[in-house]
Amino acid sequence: MNEQSRHTVTAFDEELAALEAMILELGDRASAAMRQAMAALADRDSVAAARVVEKDGAIDALQAKAEALAVNIIALRAPMADDLRTVVAAIKISALLERTADYARNIARRVPEVTAKYPKPLRQTLERMSDEAGTMLTDIVKAYATRDVALAEAVTAHDDIVDALHDELTEGLIQLMIERPDQIGQAAHLLFIGKHIERIGDQATNIAEMVTYAATGRQPPVRDTDGERLAA
Repeated sequence: MNEQSRHTVTAFDEELAALEAMILELGDRASAAMRQAMAALADRDSVAAARVVEKDGAIDALQAKAEALAVNIIALRAPMADDLRTVVAAIKISALLERTADYARNIARRVPEVTAKYPKPLRQTLERMSDEAGTMLTDIVKAYATRDVALAEAVTAHDDIVDALHDELTEGLIQLMIERPDQIGQAAHLLFIGKHIERIGDQATNIAEMVTYAATGRQPPVRDTDGERLAA
């Protein structure tokens, strides 16, 4: 290998490493946003919730930077095989993490509307659901970092737990609306919060599929994206 070729390979490796670092930072920021939004909800802390909303712009900017780097790598380096899958997966994962952070932001925006304590069983279900989805998100970032397909598949399997808890929460909130008409407004906000958490679990599942694709070449299934269209 001549000096020019060696320089090109080194630069390519550095760009891939920089891209991976951005994805991991996005994962850390999205996870933190979710934890902070749920902590603000538990404490009914509108100031802490506002901080989550304020930080979302920096996450958006980081995602745009990662996507631009990935596109530049494809345009200038023309990666093939495993390297190409790695870059394509990074583009997809960066968008999924940015969307995950958007759901956390949406949760934070609703915190000021949850002004009173609601029944303990509902709080416990919401907390369990948040814990499960948060674990999925943490684990899938770890799976991406280590290229751990087994862990990615475990994350995918875990989504059924989040979905079941979401169903339980929805049923309980509808019952609350029936029994306590004065709680209808607050319960409606909690329904949206529950849906946002459920979607965070779905995003972790989508990322898991991209981790598997990057490692094995296995194409992820085509999904209906109508569920993405949620009010903030």
